[in-house]
Amino acid sequence: MQTLKQAQNDPNVTTSRKSPLLKLSPFLDSDGIIRVGGRLKRSDMDLATCHPIVLPKDGHVSKLLAEHYHRQVQHQGRQLTLGAIRSAGLWVIGSHNLIRSIINRCITCRKLRGKPLTQVVADLPEDRVTASPPFTNVGMDVFGPWTVVTRKTRGGTSDSKRWAVLFTCLYSRAIHVEVIESMETSSFISAYRRFVAVRGPVAKLRCDRGTNFVGAKHELDEAFKESDHEQVASYLASQQCQWVFNPPHASHFGGVWERQIGTVRRVLNVMFL
Repeated sequence: MQTLKQAQNDPNVTTSRKSPLLKLSPFLDSDGIIRVGGRLKRSDMDLATCHPIVLPKDGHVSKLLAEHYHRQVQHQGRQLTLGAIRSAGLWVIGSHNLIRSIINRCITCRKLRGKPLTQVVADLPEDRVTASPPFTNVGMDVFGPWTVVTRKTRGGTSDSKRWAVLFTCLYSRAIHVEVIESMETSSFISAYRRFVAVRGPVAKLRCDRGTNFVGAKHELDEAFKESDHEQVASYLASQQCQWVFNPPHASHFGGVWERQIGTVRRVLNVMFL
């Protein structure tokens, strides 16, 4: 009690006519300690609950008490810290600002609630920012498969798998989708020929490596491992098309077409319902 009384008489703490203390109807108890007034003098509750001890927010004792109860509630935030202080029979003027400043300085809270840093992204590649005709620079990826009914049999129907090749213009973000019947090299070359016949020749084609198709199922990865990349690259070179692979295990390099695949999947899922 003597410590609390000294905290109330701190010479560094001044009280003006506009002080929020005046709104609390303060009074001095028998020990000379300032308490919150009110209409609960006849209540059977204890004195600390009905009339908490008033403490200034700028006092050293107030800061020590706030830090103590903040640790007591296991760093659970302002409201629980304030509740613990009030339950102890203390009323700190401006307690919200005091508790906020303590939490902001608390090392444990900063570790638990600190915001993650934002990754500094690199500049966009030249293909993305250089004006060019549609589908001059293209990003490509394969997604699927889907199970489709191909023919009727005596026992019912025969099912087969189908994949889709997505071509997206790196500058305009336009999309072209071709269906392929297998993950063989010949199927991809046929799909590429159909694409070029409609959209025109491609100067540069970017894609993930075959074992790194994001979002594809296990069957797609295993099938594409067996494709002949050299044969495909040779065909593209004959068409004066440069084929650029992303680094291994770096699917984020293909965010342009991965995002477009998500959009196409969402549309197809609704259409196939």
